[in-house]
Amino acid sequence: MGQKMTLNGKTGFDDLELLGSGTSYMVEIADMLERADMFRNMSRAEVDCFSRYVQAYDAPVGAEVLIEGDRESCMFVVAEGKLDILKKADADETKKIATVRSGKTIGEMSLLDGLPHSATAVVVDSAVLLLVTKTNFDRMLKEQPEVALRIVHRMATLMSLRLRQTSGVLIDYLRD
Repeated sequence: MGQKMTLNGKTGFDDLELLGSGTSYMVEIADMLERADMFRNMSRAEVDCFSRYVQAYDAPVGAEVLIEGDRESCMFVVAEGKLDILKKADADETKKIATVRSGKTIGEMSLLDGLPHSATAVVVDSAVLLLVTKTNFDRMLKEQPEVALRIVHRMATLMSLRLRQTSGVLIDYLRD
């Protein structure tokens, strides 16, 4: 059995089990990263570089890996599995706003801006998640600025696409 993850005492992370990190698991992480949307069109050398700053975790069904309002700045790449993204509608109601599948990322906004997570992410199909903490990302910015800049550019591009899609849905909603 692998090591359990705890990040600032958050209970959602207690359910995650470390698969590997660092140079000992770098090839496996890089292979998983290459299949993710964010890393398409990046060289293997860039992906290998980034993988040194990432940890891989098994996440069981029901694990809350991001919690709306938490200040824990981190991003996950969903290597396998499926997560539901939930948003509080009011004090008593939560709405599912999206389902995230393999190859997608969550948490990029908080990784970049340091603000609390805007939604909760719950594992609904056993998942393998690749974690990038704010600490590791900041370290990469100092140690590997060119690769970090490419990744920030990819994050910005993907977030822009999501905002455009959301704007399209919003305008349809407003027309009704």
